[in-house]
Amino acid sequence: MLAAVALAGTVRPDASPSTTPVATDASLAGVDWSAVGGETVEFLSRLLQARSINPPGDEALAIDVVVEKLRAEGIDSEVIEFAPGRGSLVARLAGNGQDKPLCLLSHVDVVPAEAERWSVDPYSGLVRDGFVWGRGALDMKGMTAVEVMTLVTLKRLAVPLRRDVVLLAVADEEVDGQGIDAVIAQWDKIGCSHVVNEGGLGLSDLIFDGQTFHAISVAEKGAVWLKMIASGAPGHGSTPVPGRAPEHLARALQRLAAREDVVVWSDAHLETFRRAGRAGGGLKGLILSSPALTKLLARNSLLSMPPMRATLTNTVNVTGFFGGEQPNVVPSEVGAVLDCRILPGFMPEDIVRELIALVDDPAVRFEVISASTGNESPWDDPFFNALAARAVEGQEGAVAGPVRSPGYTDSKALRPLGARAYGYVPFVIDGELLGTMHGDDERVPVAEVQAGLRRLAAAVLDVSLARPDGPMGSPRGEAPR
Repeated sequence: MLAAVALAGTVRPDASPSTTPVATDASLAGVDWSAVGGETVEFLSRLLQARSINPPGDEALAIDVVVEKLRAEGIDSEVIEFAPGRGSLVARLAGNGQDKPLCLLSHVDVVPAEAERWSVDPYSGLVRDGFVWGRGALDMKGMTAVEVMTLVTLKRLAVPLRRDVVLLAVADEEVDGQGIDAVIAQWDKIGCSHVVNEGGLGLSDLIFDGQTFHAISVAEKGAVWLKMIASGAPGHGSTPVPGRAPEHLARALQRLAAREDVVVWSDAHLETFRRAGRAGGGLKGLILSSPALTKLLARNSLLSMPPMRATLTNTVNVTGFFGGEQPNVVPSEVGAVLDCRILPGFMPEDIVRELIALVDDPAVRFEVISASTGNESPWDDPFFNALAARAVEGQEGAVAGPVRSPGYTDSKALRPLGARAYGYVPFVIDGELLGTMHGDDERVPVAEVQAGLRRLAAAVLDVSLARPDGPMGSPRGEAPR
């Protein structure tokens, strides 16, 4: 297994030979990071002003901003449309073909915002108080801006690349995924072996107070969306009669609420806790540094944190109800909508069987709305190592490690095609800012947009700079294991 990142922010002596920090740093030495960082902030501001709200989409408004920037730098791009005004952009910097391409993936659609609840116009792209404000600043036009400027920076440097670096700015991630589907239809021409996308961030005080943890997502859960439907004889609301549909539904909901989670530990979780524990120290650090002690002593503490609980278990969440619209009518059917998320290795039928057994009522049935399985990428990988090393660079005590995402992104569609996909938006934020994703006053620190560009550009160059050795930096030309 390839070693990754030391917990004090340096690469251990046994780390993967895949990265070339000395060569990369020499290549980046001439970059004026202050100037290009300011340019990235300005570009992000313009991108946030494009109202690519999904639904309905209108992603062409944002794609046009990207196309204009790339064209000004002499970078050609192609837009793959799946509907009028809706398409995904592909742009490429050519390498010498020693390695397969690396993809910089993001989506340019954003969820709606309740403007009356915001402190600023959510589509202003305002730069104020050290932040760039706007819907999509974190999810995920901030990443789009950093990826575009990574491509631009590599183009300006004119350094030799041993692989193509491909920018994918896709539409419709927030609703139906038609944008990534359009890209997949042309995957034989894209064919990236590695992808960086959303899914993880740098988070302060996540596990230890004062510690920054850079979460790099290596796995995503499957989604099983269900209708739980209770049936019974209809009747008049004035006369309670046992055995009617609402009663069956209420009992089923009680049983769901009493459901006990089964913890499924993964190597990624245990490695993450080990790294954080070694850096954090103390009794808590000692416990987390040991997989056996983590399972024995830290289980309840970890399960008390909803995001952590969601990555360790298969979850069942009631998200809505239907039926029974008239107060004086007992309907023959009422139901609830369930969002179930299953860990990699589980199948949709596993959770359905569990729920049928748990509810244990022939008057209640389950109908599948949609279903998908989870998947994961190995984290003993040169590109993962490069992302992790650059994430913690210059930050004493910072930690980077592999995590499972409780949700899913477009990466889940690319892993079955052979791509190793990692989720890492290279910004450090706190819990309050994290809560603005899909919420009010979404914003990203100006300083993190600038630092994030440097982190990502360096990591990409670490695994893409042309050298006389073999693929991904192996002296013998061996493919990554």
